[in-house]
Amino acid sequence: MHKINILVDSFLWKKNLLSTKKNIKNVLVKSIKSQNYFKNREIEISVLLTNSKKMQKLNHEFRKIKKDTDILSFPSIQKNKILKQVKEKKIYLGDLAISYNYIKKKGVIFQDYLNKILIHGFLHLIGHKHDTEPSYFRMENQHKKIFKNL
Repeated sequence: MHKINILVDSFLWKKNLLSTKKNIKNVLVKSIKSQNYFKNREIEISVLLTNSKKMQKLNHEFRKIKKDTDILSFPSIQKNKILKQVKEKKIYLGDLAISYNYIKKKGVIFQDYLNKILIHGFLHLIGHKHDTEPSYFRMENQHKKIFKNL
């Protein structure tokens, strides 16, 4: 069974928190199940639900960018070591941090955007990048595959 830890450090997330937590777990479990190499493995991911102020601080601390962002991913395994780690029964993939304010100001359906960035963050946890055209298309194809199964 997969474990999704959710920490809420902003009151902004309190509205509809139970359904939001359930949705986050559902999206991440489906994302995990989309990767065949995680079959018969127990995967763990932690998610921080926060606000713009905290995200700006995290973004500056870890990426040297002084602005808010929708999601940050902190993989616990380097991409080139993920397949070695798959031999383990239990795998901690890493942490995701999500900004409520950033999603809200996008002016889109909150839940849809949240689902989109959860998949995006998950893909970063398992080593995907979008810094070159080929890597962007690989990541985009994986994203579409997962999103279609939600």
